[in-house]
Amino acid sequence: MGTINGKEFIDRINKLENEIWFDGEKIKGKISEHHAFKGILKAKASLYDLQNDPALREEMTFFLPDKKEPIGLSYLRPKTKEDLKRRRKMMEHWARITHGMMGRSPDYMNTAVMSFASSSSLLKGRKNCFPENIQSLYERAMKHDLSFTHTFVTPQVNRSQV
Repeated sequence: MGTINGKEFIDRINKLENEIWFDGEKIKGKISEHHAFKGILKAKASLYDLQNDPALREEMTFFLPDKKEPIGLSYLRPKTKEDLKRRRKMMEHWARITHGMMGRSPDYMNTAVMSFASSSSLLKGRKNCFPENIQSLYERAMKHDLSFTHTFVTPQVNRSQV
């Protein structure tokens, strides 16, 4: 499959049909059309469009030797100084589009997944370690141009009900 574009990203988000609540009400309909999420999803979609821009494709994607589909450069395992420079340039393009204000652009966690997969061999043979799982996730993420996020705060809940 390779890289996706902005429309495919939005369609994928909408197809998830996650249960999302905002301001005490369950969101009905497409999440991409809700006023609280519309702007950020549009901004993130623009990043996927950027990596498919023919003028920037070489600076935003790479090809695996045995594949014909382009892959987002945030998944490239750097092996040379030139690889690192290519990755930096891709990240600069995305940062410029968002004016550096998107703290969780797709390259952020894609880089973490790539790094974990790159060092998964260190876990082979160790108890309760599953290097094949991170490798599998990395390959699936590249194939489908997935992006990830995380949070460092415990979700806030109404503790009076506990």
